[in-house]
Amino acid sequence: MTNIPDETPLIGGRTAVEVVHIGDTVHRPVGSRSHFTHALLKLLEEKEFDTAPRFLGIDEKGREILSFIEGTVPHEEMNWTNDQLVKIIRMMRNFHDATAGSKLAEDKEVVCHNDIAPWNTVLENNTPKAFIDFDEAAPGNRVDDLAYFFWTFLKIGSDISADSQAKKMKTLCDAYGFISRINLIDAILEQQKKILSKREMLAKIAQNSDAKEFSESRAIKIRSEIKWVVAHREALENAF
Repeated sequence: MTNIPDETPLIGGRTAVEVVHIGDTVHRPVGSRSHFTHALLKLLEEKEFDTAPRFLGIDEKGREILSFIEGTVPHEEMNWTNDQLVKIIRMMRNFHDATAGSKLAEDKEVVCHNDIAPWNTVLENNTPKAFIDFDEAAPGNRVDDLAYFFWTFLKIGSDISADSQAKKMKTLCDAYGFISRINLIDAILEQQKKILSKREMLAKIAQNSDAKEFSESRAIKIRSEIKWVVAHREALENAF
């Protein structure tokens, strides 16, 4: 009799698809852009970028198989240390460098992850270890991922002072090696507006009250964060 491996659902993330853990692998449904994600993960493996899962093939149910990365993914509010943030932004730099000039980047600078956020960062002993969930990856410019990173990790638009935020942004740009910062605030606003549109759309088409309420509350918060960035733009830019 063939032993059927146990499937353990992985819960707590922000993905709507069913993800299961089997042994040392993760199995996920494929999507319309999975071919790009698989090609990207293969490229990262070729480039020896070791802070991402490996694509291992397709299982008998048609699901993609990825290597399982041991660690924890923070889904609650977390106060990130400077050392952790520097580690993450250097991981991002290495990811971008691995994709720069590749066919996947097309006519853009790099391939962007497009969702580098706490909920897609694996920690081991509180040390950032890897990025996961490359479903939104696409050709883009370095500043796009940087802007989203600043928004989600530094909580840009919260009650934290603009001066404090600006100093952290400068330190992290230096750690990344990002020189052209003139469009950084525009890029943050663009990321916020993009996710706002997504949340407004999801609130309209949500099939249950919990999903509708979540998107509506997120939309309210993002509108407030956009107003904050616009109001404190000068202070943020002056730090550079």
